[in-house]
Amino acid sequence: MTVEVINNFRRLIEIEPEWSTFARAIDSSTIFQLPNWLLTWWRHFGNGQLHVVVFRDLDKVAGIVPCFLHDWNGKRQMTLIGSGISDYLEPPIAKEHCSAIINHLQAHLRADRSWEICDWQDLCVETPLKKFASSVVEDTDCYAVPLVGTFEEFWQARSQNLRRNVRRYRQKAESRGALEFDVSAQPDAEVVQALIQLHAARWQKHGEPGMIEANGTAAFIQDIACKFASSGMLRIFSLRFDTRVAAVILGFEYANTLFGYLSAFDPRYEELGLGRLLIYDSLRYSFERGYTKWDFLRGNEPYKQWWGAQRVAKCRVIIARKA
Repeated sequence: MTVEVINNFRRLIEIEPEWSTFARAIDSSTIFQLPNWLLTWWRHFGNGQLHVVVFRDLDKVAGIVPCFLHDWNGKRQMTLIGSGISDYLEPPIAKEHCSAIINHLQAHLRADRSWEICDWQDLCVETPLKKFASSVVEDTDCYAVPLVGTFEEFWQARSQNLRRNVRRYRQKAESRGALEFDVSAQPDAEVVQALIQLHAARWQKHGEPGMIEANGTAAFIQDIACKFASSGMLRIFSLRFDTRVAAVILGFEYANTLFGYLSAFDPRYEELGLGRLLIYDSLRYSFERGYTKWDFLRGNEPYKQWWGAQRVAKCRVIIARKA
């Protein structure tokens, strides 16, 4: 087993092909562990010093822990690349090498004096990184809908209230104008811009900035949509009302799962329930195309469970350097 510490972005670009191949071979990987996502994140939000630890067995990648060092809360902190706006960040580690890699990682951290604390979030509850943690705390759960059977069976299993409300919303909306559902694998500029504007308008109505404004992610969203479109992983779900984009879900496709990363609807039409209608149409599309899961991602909003979403527990690992 060899260990390489990468602190140069150019070197990360060099290993991107083998990193991508390795990450895609890990069963538990999501879009957020792919270098396409993480390198784009670094280009937009990276600060401090890269500290990506690559483990190889016989020159083949066996594990990658992608971190960076920065000053935070008065300490030199080691943070996972992608933190803040990524929902799953478990580092990809080959199962057959897991024990050896964890031992090597622990030894590396013990010998490296550049950090004072590791704060690693959005990890699996069974993460092997817990082995040498100072503390492990619950993190924000994700919620995912297993797409089992037919859509008709799934829909009949939902509550009577939800089914009635969706039916009434659709009747009410169609009595006022035409509805048009669409799924695009291309980053249509009009729809992407509508997502950003509608998201801001919705949260401004409640006196809050919303995730895009608070995290300054508009440019990142436009960039990652183009990158994932080029690899066939983009799925933008939209609902037009009288030809105007009124609801959008920015989705990504990977490992037969659809990730609903960001959604927005026009607050002017809130009484028409266009957000719920879009979820209905999007889930129906997912069943018809043979996907096995729809992941609503982070947050325990009640509406997710209305649609049959199940909790995906996560944790945060804190490692403090011992004096």
